[in-house]
Amino acid sequence: MGKNRKLKAPDQLHIDFCPSPKQYELWKLLQPECPLCGGAIRQQLIGYDINHNPQYKPFCYQCNNMNVPQLVLGGGAAGGGKSYIGSVWIVSSCLRFENIRAVVGRKTLKSLKESTWNTIRMIIKKWGLVEDVHYRVNNIEGTLTFWNDSVIIMKELADIPSDPNFERFGSSEYTIGFIDEVSEISQRAVEVLFSRLRWRTHETFMVSKLLLTTNPTTNWVRSRFVQDDNGDKAILREGEFYVPFSVFDNPDIAFRQTYEAALNKISDQATKERLLYGNWDFVESNDMAVYNKFDGVKHLIAGLKERVYDPTKPLITVWDFNVAPQMSVLLAQIDYEKKKVYILEEVLGKPQDKENNTPALARRMQQKLYREKHIGGVDVTGDPSGLQRSTATEDGINNYTVILDTLGKGVLRPKLKLLKKQPPQVIRCGFVNEVFTGYNGWMVEIDLKCRKLTEDMIYQQKNEDGTKAKHKVTDAKTGMKFEKYGHLSDCLDYLLCYYLRDSWYKYKSGDNNSSVVTTAVIQEGFNY
Repeated sequence: MGKNRKLKAPDQLHIDFCPSPKQYELWKLLQPECPLCGGAIRQQLIGYDINHNPQYKPFCYQCNNMNVPQLVLGGGAAGGGKSYIGSVWIVSSCLRFENIRAVVGRKTLKSLKESTWNTIRMIIKKWGLVEDVHYRVNNIEGTLTFWNDSVIIMKELADIPSDPNFERFGSSEYTIGFIDEVSEISQRAVEVLFSRLRWRTHETFMVSKLLLTTNPTTNWVRSRFVQDDNGDKAILREGEFYVPFSVFDNPDIAFRQTYEAALNKISDQATKERLLYGNWDFVESNDMAVYNKFDGVKHLIAGLKERVYDPTKPLITVWDFNVAPQMSVLLAQIDYEKKKVYILEEVLGKPQDKENNTPALARRMQQKLYREKHIGGVDVTGDPSGLQRSTATEDGINNYTVILDTLGKGVLRPKLKLLKKQPPQVIRCGFVNEVFTGYNGWMVEIDLKCRKLTEDMIYQQKNEDGTKAKHKVTDAKTGMKFEKYGHLSDCLDYLLCYYLRDSWYKYKSGDNNSSVVTTAVIQEGFNY
């Protein structure tokens, strides 16, 4: 037994594990056997790469299933038993196989020790194992070693600016892994850790297996496993699986009843929907954000475009010309009689589609509006700096002239409507917040599919002076630095400041009494 010769195997184990149907579904995906038939997994030669190296793919020897689980998300409501099933899997795997290395991670070691690590130790003791007899804990190294040389290792997964590629993992090798609250972790961290799952894999699980768990979130986890940017069901990559949970999937009836009663006491409907029912569409407001008056329950509307869009009335297109992470356009219509601003859609020109430039995105917009048979005219507005001529263009050519020329003089009838200069950031953000709370009787409704705009509303932080804190991040693939948040929210700022000019001038002049309702100026072509 080497260094663990003082440890000994237990005479008997009392494993009390009765999963709910949902937990059992997740459990089967994590086992070495095929989740469909229980057959053995093998590696099959499928060809050779350009360097004549053999290429293998896992498959079930019994039913020929080729989609073998490797990266699995258990996501949804709080209290559904996701973390518990993960902890049971880690412990039972260490008992089943000797000399394996199971890594358990969270954003910080502190949060890991206060949550998942406690659950793991509770399970071990509940099953009758005794510390320093059957296993040993090293709090300095963050390890728990069993009598059979299998070990559970704690790992901190927070992003560190000085180590963007997680080189601190070094040549670490693990067999299986479990990341709890993965919504706090970057996608890069998950992928690097997954690449380290190679220790005795062939002798045990045959494939790398990494379990992720989280409550509903609006970041990369949702778009990769649950819903794409349009709110449609995500198309999962081969080997990736998602199992949704609600609190009602916890098999502990007493816990479920108590926890459900506690969650029902939550007054904020968005938080209740997210934590009790595991609803990924509801988002919370963020008091630390620039737009702290944004309320997902109030301002996000499912199916808004389908309900209110009118192709016979003017459509406002609001442009932001940053090329990374994408070029951005908001589409909106305004009902001046009902004093409602409808944010219908966001259109993103992504680098991978080669649409993060004005000509390409303008062509896409033209084709889109033709398909939708829009005949009500198009307003072109956005960042006033788009009027500046690029060094790569001729005199008189700028972003807006390109858009107007591309949309053409025909049925779309584009008109340029711009602010003379960018409104002061602190004042305009304050104005937008006031509009969110009903300033001058206005109401903003945003289609639920406007995911990037929603992220801006939630995550855009502010500096001490009240301006937007546009921190830059580095793209792991290209090395390009860009502002992650703020592009769609800038579009919203320009839209409201220009088209709600009466209210904007009133607010800017110092009259912030949102209870006063005045008659809006009906813009030319917008009297509907």
